[in-house]
Amino acid sequence: MGAMGEALSRVLDPAALDACDKPRGRHVIEVPRGWAGAVVEVVIPARVTCARCDGGGCDGCGRRGGHRVPGDPTARLVRVRLPSEMEGRVVLRILRPFGEEGVGIAQLHLEARAGAAASAGVTWCEAAALEEPRAEGAERAEPRVPVPRLGARKAAAYATIAVALAALVAFVVGR
Repeated sequence: MGAMGEALSRVLDPAALDACDKPRGRHVIEVPRGWAGAVVEVVIPARVTCARCDGGGCDGCGRRGGHRVPGDPTARLVRVRLPSEMEGRVVLRILRPFGEEGVGIAQLHLEARAGAAASAGVTWCEAAALEEPRAEGAERAEPRVPVPRLGARKAAAYATIAVALAALVAFVVGR
């Protein structure tokens, strides 16, 4: 397997992700059931529970039970699309949630649960991609929530990731 194949396997293979020895954090949020499939932004707290030991203390977190996430709240902001089915709980695994490798944690396990209201720090951004057709002129009932703007550094990181993924897909499809 070439270098590109190895890189792809580290991203797509759950066993490879589980074998990663870098810090992994876990954060639990609650979202309203109607937000299934929507894009949300989540401000990750400055300290997250260790995803390996669930706060009990292990070698991965230096026996602290958690990890510190550097930066102000805007630097700890992640944007994710929730699954279209939100029964029970769903765990979304986000690699390098804060950009560069070596900054903060290598993986964030974001556990989303359907509930009555959104947790503090969770903001609705956009509706699910597949919406039912509306009658012409009908207004959409969407929550009125302010959407924070991405900083230049985070926008550049997202653009770099998008370009890398596009190149990776083109490489894999071209084989």
